Amino acid sequence: MRISYISALLFIMLSPAITQASGIQIGRTRVIYDADKKEVPLAISNKDNERPWLIQSWTDTGDGKTRGPFIITPPLFRLDPQKEQNLRITWSGAKLPENRESLFYINVRSIPATAKADKDQNTLRLIYKTRLKLFWRPKGLEGGPTANCRDLQFSREGSQLRVINNGAYYSVFDSLHIGTTALKNIDFVAPKSTITLPLPNGATGSTLTWHCISDYGNATAAFTTSLAGK
Repeated sequence: MRISYISALLFIMLSPAITQASGIQIGRTRVIYDADKKEVPLAISNKDNERPWLIQSWTDTGDGKTRGPFIITPPLFRLDPQKEQNLRITWSGAKLPENRESLFYINVRSIPATAKADKDQNTLRLIYKTRLKLFWRPKGLEGGPTANCRDLQFSREGSQLRVINNGAYYSVFDSLHIGTTALKNIDFVAPKSTITLPLPNGATGSTLTWHCISDYGNATAAFTTSLAGK
């Protein structure tokens, strides 16, 4: 088998867990880059028993276009069946805020090999693309991500929920409930910032419960507060 060009390509955006089902397994769901590190590894494994895959990786600033201030080595390589290789992520030295985390994204594009019997045929190729959050963490920040999540402030303003993050860390939500009603389509609140979310119809109660996602990709303990405002 070999990597070859074909006539049609289909790009699919996937989470790391779904990418594993395609044959490629990514070692983490997020990457924390501590400022005192020279580089951070990210393991990529090919769980396929037969096919090699072509792996291409890069970072961006969140808009999907502007490259992030990190170098990934190797940027493009072939990964044979049942093999693993580490991506080496290195900060370029670009100036970043020192009083808070910065968020970037790692993109991993996985392209399966084509069987020799199919190389001269018109074939639809699925190309899997995964995006992972990359948090740049300066030295000397107070507290930690879990305490930062616990200390978020919430208030209700009519049909909207106001969320204030006075800390230095990103708080990425695993779940957020007002009473028994789940708030959907909420991702994170950036450090030293405020977001406003529309409340679902019928959301009642004065108790707010939430979990964040830890550095290890699992949910934190539940935090609860009484919701102020009307």
